[in-house]
Amino acid sequence: MTPLLIATCWTSAGDAAPLREDESSPIPLAERITAIAQTGWNGIGLVHADLIHARETIGYEELSKIIHAAGIDIVEVEFLNDWWTAGEERAASDRLRAELFEAATALGARHIKVGAGLTENPLPLATIASAFRDLADEAADAGIRLALEATPFSHLRTTPEAVEVVTSSDSPAAGLMIDIWHTYKTGLSHEDLWKVVPIERVFAVEVDDGFDRTNTTVLDVVDDTIKHRTYCGRGDFDTASFIRRTIDAGYQGPWGVEIISDEHRRTPVVEGLRTAHATTLECFERAAQLV
Repeated sequence: MTPLLIATCWTSAGDAAPLREDESSPIPLAERITAIAQTGWNGIGLVHADLIHARETIGYEELSKIIHAAGIDIVEVEFLNDWWTAGEERAASDRLRAELFEAATALGARHIKVGAGLTENPLPLATIASAFRDLADEAADAGIRLALEATPFSHLRTTPEAVEVVTSSDSPAAGLMIDIWHTYKTGLSHEDLWKVVPIERVFAVEVDDGFDRTNTTVLDVVDDTIKHRTYCGRGDFDTASFIRRTIDAGYQGPWGVEIISDEHRRTPVVEGLRTAHATTLECFERAAQLV
């Protein structure tokens, strides 16, 4: 098992995190790209704030040249949210959508990661599904693929809900992002996961690790996902077994490695990238021994 590994945006961003007022990385983009290449990764993930900074400074054409010159062949961009909203929220989301579509097209991105917000009161599934069908149709017209992710604090709290939304669309752009953190935290076992997820609709898979915690509120879960993820094989998730079951299900694409934690943000970028890469490969080696 020699996987293609994507250093997702937070894995290489240094002291940057989701939901901060400014999500941009303090690490110069050229330095990040060099660090990712030198530590063995095949792909890079970039968040909206960093993409816009790149567009306004060096431009996407130059950014693409730097990425590919470093030997990095896979690009993903993120994170599209609020596509189901109306009014001012929708206007802001539409601007975000246009900017992510522009970046994805210019950089030849494999997919755009799509979320379902942060809420304690999920909307009816039919409302989300209708909005996603429209979004997927627009993405298909632009030649872009969408990887929709269920998270336990969003309008799509479970993987089966995300499956229902994605399969309600016949668009070739409509796909799933499967992240071990979110499947584990919602109680979906690695074996049962592939009984409910159609592998042909899976556009992306992410691995990481974490810990068994008692989370009683949405904010507790959000805090856990942003502060306490850990490197593959160093937590309670049995990442090797997840990898084995995912491969057995037929997944053949690249694997995002998404490490989001206070510990990782304090770690020098090259050291953190090297540890994330090495521990992920160790889990693939263990996965190869499983049946």
